Amino acid sequence: MVLVMFLMRVIKSHLNLVWLRVLICLLFCLPASAMAADSVLVMPFENRSQMGEYNWIRESFVILLADVLDVPGMAVIDAAERNIAYDKLRLSPNDLLTRAAMIRIAETAQANLALIGEFDIGRDAQNTTIAIAARLIETREGRLVGNRVFNFSGPLSQLQDMQGQLAWNIINVRYPSYPYSKDQLVRKATSTPPRAYESYVKGIQTQDLKLREGFLRRAMQEYESEGKGTHFPQAIYELAIINYRQSNYKEAVNLFKELNKEDPSYSESLFYLGLAAYQAGDHNEAANALLKLAETMPMLEVLNNAGVVMLAKGDQANALQLLRRALANSPNDTLYRFNYGFALWRNQNYEEAAQHLRFVVKANLRDGEAQFLLAKCLQAMGQQAEAAQVDNEAKRYLGNYAKWTVAPDRMPLLTRLKPELNRQAFYKIERQQRDAQKNAPQQQISQRQLLDHARQLIILNNNDEAMTEIQRVLTFEPNNSEAHYLRAVVLSRRGDMEGAISALQSAVSSNPRLIEGHISLGRLYLARGDRALALTHSRQALEIDPQNRDAIALKQQIETGR
Repeated sequence: MVLVMFLMRVIKSHLNLVWLRVLICLLFCLPASAMAADSVLVMPFENRSQMGEYNWIRESFVILLADVLDVPGMAVIDAAERNIAYDKLRLSPNDLLTRAAMIRIAETAQANLALIGEFDIGRDAQNTTIAIAARLIETREGRLVGNRVFNFSGPLSQLQDMQGQLAWNIINVRYPSYPYSKDQLVRKATSTPPRAYESYVKGIQTQDLKLREGFLRRAMQEYESEGKGTHFPQAIYELAIINYRQSNYKEAVNLFKELNKEDPSYSESLFYLGLAAYQAGDHNEAANALLKLAETMPMLEVLNNAGVVMLAKGDQANALQLLRRALANSPNDTLYRFNYGFALWRNQNYEEAAQHLRFVVKANLRDGEAQFLLAKCLQAMGQQAEAAQVDNEAKRYLGNYAKWTVAPDRMPLLTRLKPELNRQAFYKIERQQRDAQKNAPQQQISQRQLLDHARQLIILNNNDEAMTEIQRVLTFEPNNSEAHYLRAVVLSRRGDMEGAISALQSAVSSNPRLIEGHISLGRLYLARGDRALALTHSRQALEIDPQNRDAIALKQQIETGR
């Protein structure tokens, strides 16, 4: 009865029927997601010894604990992700920071726990020793967890052993009922031989690329000489990245291909393997890597690059589908607009291609390639006056204009790659997926309860409290598609259509198969007069379900104007 009353209110308020369908689907259909109980930021430990040759130990805590503390309910922010927080605050990992500054960094990285510490080195003719003190801090209260300081000391050769003991103490004080023994975590911490571990840690901290490569190759040799075999995945990945950055693409491909799905950084390796293989001219290898990654990490740069590779392979249909997905989720990115417009031009869909290329040209009048393609589209459409005007602009800004005009068959593939991962988005997705696999059932229930309660509040027309519950979910899981979708429903009821569009973009970015999201975005873009983006989303919806009546009706409305 309550639901019926709510639907009557919706109809009386003249709310778009698409939103009504969206809301009904959201109320009953979407799945739950998990959330992590703790997010931990490990800060570089302070070297109290004043002996610079031991500064490599500072980051060793960050590197090792990110692996050893990977347990249910605890997400550890690794060094690369932490450095994003440093950049936001205009700080450096080498800075000596106050406790308050460290907590600020942890909060910026969205960690509720910060591990801070220091070490001192003792050295005589025969021995080198280390003394460690570490503290686990609640970032919100600035309080010491368990009111404990963790202290360890012994020969420097036992550093990894002590770091494993530290990991066990952190888990024990936070989750005393967890069935992990100290020996288990120490074995995990000491799985890499000490000399190989030291060379690896030094290598990834060294800025000089030649020195870095030397340390990494030494680490791999030391790993093998200790009987561990030739597969030191962390060192292999870092060495592959060095080769990729130096344009040694074939060597990079060979190294990336040594990694497997059980290895750390495997997902990242697929991204750079795809790019390295593409640059080396191996389009099949590039496609295999990027399409595999797109299945589990459908980030926009992954979809874009995969689309570019499929164009290079001559697979026009799959290229258009991938490029359309990237554009649909980031409509203001001119690179995605250009690639999709180019693919449409190649497919002789000149009218739609022109709409996207106009957007690119408007953003940058000096983009000679976009001007050249737009002129070709306009010529094919019979709009000769405008085509001539655009063609003149292409002559001004395109160095290859004469060559391509005389021999159009020699025009290269005018596609644009995204050469780097969006690290912040990547780590969020990776952590979310990792947490979903390992979180306890009760945590999943808690997340589900929040979303169920939000839906009930929406039914009761209690938008403010519903938004509060939705925001609680997004605080723990920023990429939760259901939460973003419910947020769009609330914003639309408040009349904030731009906010609703933004929330829907987040929803379909997290879940590209959310058909109602694409239909709703298509209708909103059409109402705003952006037929190109409306058509993009209607096609996305029809790819998900070719028989969906709303998607069919939307496409007809866009094409006929009725």
